[in-house]
Amino acid sequence: MFNKTGAVPIFRTLLVGMILIAGCGNGEERLSEERMPWDWQKPGLGVMYQIEYRPGWDWDRDYTVFNQSLMDGEGNFDFNGPYPRVDEWVGLSQKIGLDYHIMEIKWHDGICYFHTDLTDWKTDTDYAEPFAELSRKAGIPFLYYYSAIFDHNPQFDDIQPDPHQTFSVILQESQPVYEEYLQGQYREIMEQYGPDGMWIDWHWNDRATPLTIDFFQKNYPEAVLAFNASNYNPLAHGQLSYTSGEAHGLEGPPTKIVDFGDRTITVFESAWYWANLNRRDFTHPWELVGPAGKWWQDPSPRDDQHEILRIVAVVLANGGKYAIGATSQMDGSIYPGQVDQLRTLGNWYRPRRNLFTEAIPLQYQGECPEGVTVTQSRFYIVASSIDNDRLLHLFNFDGQEVSVTVQLAPDSWDMVNGAYLEPNHRELAVTKSGEVLEISLDPKDVDPVDTIIRLTGSFQ
Repeated sequence: MFNKTGAVPIFRTLLVGMILIAGCGNGEERLSEERMPWDWQKPGLGVMYQIEYRPGWDWDRDYTVFNQSLMDGEGNFDFNGPYPRVDEWVGLSQKIGLDYHIMEIKWHDGICYFHTDLTDWKTDTDYAEPFAELSRKAGIPFLYYYSAIFDHNPQFDDIQPDPHQTFSVILQESQPVYEEYLQGQYREIMEQYGPDGMWIDWHWNDRATPLTIDFFQKNYPEAVLAFNASNYNPLAHGQLSYTSGEAHGLEGPPTKIVDFGDRTITVFESAWYWANLNRRDFTHPWELVGPAGKWWQDPSPRDDQHEILRIVAVVLANGGKYAIGATSQMDGSIYPGQVDQLRTLGNWYRPRRNLFTEAIPLQYQGECPEGVTVTQSRFYIVASSIDNDRLLHLFNFDGQEVSVTVQLAPDSWDMVNGAYLEPNHRELAVTKSGEVLEISLDPKDVDPVDTIIRLTGSFQ
């Protein structure tokens, strides 16, 4: 999320240029543990297990008040949750069939959920260690989330630019004490737990960003390094293993304004828009992230349980990764409504996984592949290559149960000689209407999320 007064001026030129780009319109078995090493350059599905949400507190909060709520009468840290149920989290990851997952171990409040000798603003229990151990046992690549740009640990009150708001960039100027703290904690995390990578919040025009990149390049070059907000900064594209950025909804405007009363935040909204833009413009690996609930500060499940599935399908089909923010309650369990939605996602994703992770999006300029049309409105298409075949993803934005006909123009698709409905690989009839190839689907063939058609033929 971006503060309107701070972030928008920096990104205004980029965003205006981007927004002008137009486009068209059951099982829960445990998976094999043989999922390593992680090929992070491929598309993939992830979950970010989050400890940031607290009932009654907004994202933008007054930390002079918030920090007092976490202290005893003598001013000592008095932790009151959430208490991560790490075993449940990793078990949920297995049931979903994730390609990777992320655990928040230091959010903007500065509370450390890992063993550190550098502060007392930490939990009594080391939660990072069992997350690492259980992730390795389950064969799930894992990263840790670490907030570098904001840190409201009262240990740094003397250098805190604005303790009354979350958006307070602690390293806008040189602060040796915090720079040493960052590097010391990075070293503690890497040496104690050996994660596959680090996911840093945010990529920004401050000292923490180049310091962090330089530290990992010099000391842990094998670690995957990703930054939030780096999708939107071209300078980041050659610095990181993959870039990342937020996209909270399936469609709609590229950005929207969220009102916090005394300030507003500009957030990135449409996964459909940003995923298509990234497919067209990026030559490096990328990711989008968004909440499992309605909003980061509203953990209630989305009204349509298929919305998350559609977002995942859209992003992965366009060649990206998508990490879903799962919200922990104060007892450390994930909100039950989110668990239900994530299990629904897993049941849908597991049989289709290779159709996303092993495919490469085709390069075309608009949001619609050339020469492909669908007879029903509100069905949107992405085309990719897999092995020697082609995949057409028909995203069903409204979950319609209708007959659909896909039409393939001869100048672009005359090499097609067969079609199959995936993931069951059932053959479909390919007919001709004049010179146009047609593939007709009955309502029973149409997936409420993403109908995948594999085309065979003499493709170059």
